[in-house]
Amino acid sequence: MVTLIIAEKPNVARKIAYALAEGKPVRKTIGKVGYYEFTRDGKRIIVAPAVGHLFSLAPKVKTYGYPIFDIEWVPVYVAEKGKSYAKDYIKALAAVAKQADEFVVACDYDTEGEVIGYTALKYACGVDPSRAKRMKFSALTKKDLLKAWYNLEPTINFGMADAGIARHVLDWYWGVNLSRALTSAIKRASGKWQVLSTGRVQGPTLKFLVDREKEIQNFKPTPYWVIKMLLEKNGEQYTAVYEKERILDENEAKRIVEEAKKGPAFVEKVEVKQQKRNPPVPFDLGTLQREAYSAFGYSPKKTLELAQRLYERGITSYPRTSSQKLPKNLNFRSILQNLAKLPEYKPFAHELLGKERLKPVEGKKDDPAHPAIYPTGELPKPGDLTKDEQNIYDLVVRRFLALFMEPAVREIMKVIINSNSHRFILGGARTVKEGWLKVYGRYVKFDEVILPAFKEGEPVKVIQIKREKKKTKPPARYSPAAVIKRMEDLGIGTKATRAQILETLYSRGYIEGKRKIKVTPLGMRVVEALEKNVPDIVSVELTKAFEEKMEEIMAGKADREGVIEESKNQLIKILQVFKERELDIGTMLVETTGTGATTSKTAARKAGAVKELSEEEEKAVKKAVDKGERRKEPLVVGKCPKCGGDLVVRYNRKTGKRFVGCSNWPKCNVTYPLLQRGEIIPTNKTCCGGAPVVKIREKGREYEICVDMNCRDWKR
Repeated sequence: MVTLIIAEKPNVARKIAYALAEGKPVRKTIGKVGYYEFTRDGKRIIVAPAVGHLFSLAPKVKTYGYPIFDIEWVPVYVAEKGKSYAKDYIKALAAVAKQADEFVVACDYDTEGEVIGYTALKYACGVDPSRAKRMKFSALTKKDLLKAWYNLEPTINFGMADAGIARHVLDWYWGVNLSRALTSAIKRASGKWQVLSTGRVQGPTLKFLVDREKEIQNFKPTPYWVIKMLLEKNGEQYTAVYEKERILDENEAKRIVEEAKKGPAFVEKVEVKQQKRNPPVPFDLGTLQREAYSAFGYSPKKTLELAQRLYERGITSYPRTSSQKLPKNLNFRSILQNLAKLPEYKPFAHELLGKERLKPVEGKKDDPAHPAIYPTGELPKPGDLTKDEQNIYDLVVRRFLALFMEPAVREIMKVIINSNSHRFILGGARTVKEGWLKVYGRYVKFDEVILPAFKEGEPVKVIQIKREKKKTKPPARYSPAAVIKRMEDLGIGTKATRAQILETLYSRGYIEGKRKIKVTPLGMRVVEALEKNVPDIVSVELTKAFEEKMEEIMAGKADREGVIEESKNQLIKILQVFKERELDIGTMLVETTGTGATTSKTAARKAGAVKELSEEEEKAVKKAVDKGERRKEPLVVGKCPKCGGDLVVRYNRKTGKRFVGCSNWPKCNVTYPLLQRGEIIPTNKTCCGGAPVVKIREKGREYEICVDMNCRDWKR
């Protein structure tokens, strides 16, 4: 009897093999792919990895235009360029599957992991997925993996698999068809080819960003006045603020200042309160992403990648979770004992180990698949983590330690000062008991404003009372972390996909700004064109409704095929309206993309296919809009010093490398080499012998170069 365990990635396969093997597992290879063999309880076991998704969706027949719904699962290297490595993994799984009598899926326990396992079984192994059992775990520790092995689920989670498959199909239907429609609209209106994109979640996300951008653009500041009292006590100066925070009438502000100046000023009342601040709840993925952004400036995508690496090392639990609750059977004391071996956590862990009972604070959110994120107790080896990985690990560990600590106590002091019947508020706050702040205080910002003792009735020495003119400010731009939170609140996307949707909007040139997000003119125009003509494409409500349908599929309350058919019919109606208004939509978009009149060509060029649109599909879009012709206007960077023709950016057919060449080639053979990175921007300047000077823009910096490599002033 041979059992084949399918892991999601090679390093996870290794973890599973070393956890389950009696002794050391034997590593073998098929081609370039390594897998493991060992025995346990007299049973021969093989652990072989996938490498993420090995299969993807693609049209059954290559067609151009839209709509298209006739799709099938194919090897990912067929659907997407640059995925040729997957061929070796598919071959390896097919080979070891022939030796197996029993199959176990040990991919990540979520919808994507279930789809990876399902498709690997069905298309690589040629096995009915219903034959497979399931290892369910939330941490890659030996203890967790052994427990999962001895408590195998009888089947894979078909609710998750069906929900994941439905999501892939819906995202393909909407992403590919809507991208083809947008591109066709541009072509029809301008006669030029330009790929644009939107998608089932991408469109509504961009819509709420555009709504915020319009709020900011349309905002009209309103003047107001604040009144402050500068006072002195014990040789120190303090600022009290008038009880009415904003005064909209300047004359009223003047009157208050004049009256208050007459005094006398005295302490009318002193209020001192103590407030308990409970520890923060355990991390779900969204909270971790927001905290990492606040502490380190990491994008949500980067945080997820770092947390995934820590999970695969076995030192933290699975990150793609929406739970704020820890497992009931988790051995807290054992984890703390191990954390105490690390010097930076030793005093806090020892303090907690001295407690008779360890009860963590928990939040309201739960996730049936995985608990909140926690340190497993397995420790990283010295120097094993990068600085970024160490930062996320520190965040997770300190949050975990804080859960068991006493509440912090803050003292809030409020001094009411009366000056000629006008009241001013002097506020102070200080921490009187650190509690959990001892371990987590570096990631929490509490103001420490310590005031001297005041007694009711005592006179106050006033130095100055003045008014300050201010203006109301527009709504703040979203930060990347705030976008993830907004998507959560709206119920669009998933904990695993939201960060990628945000990255897609950046890569398409729809948004810019890494800390404060601004929608580009291209992004504004795409939403405006869609909202005016086919508003369902950017409808939060429609997207949320289908997200809820996916949850119903997972819970066994809805049928996968029924949901797919419903979505397809909805999309057909949308695309019918789109076709009727295609020219109008294209005309609106051309104002931004076709002529480059109102936005940078950079943003237009960045507008590629949606996440679900493979390179093969992008080629199909190009063929569809050009009917087999690729008429892309070359970038002109100057005039040829030899014949007077245009010097344009060209690409070597064999190597793909770019260079500058004369448009009159082969009659004129003038060429210049180019740097292979960065955006090229013409400057209308010349240098050595008439060679053009171009500007290179990359990674937020710009510099000018002469394209003649022999120029002494090559980098300017």
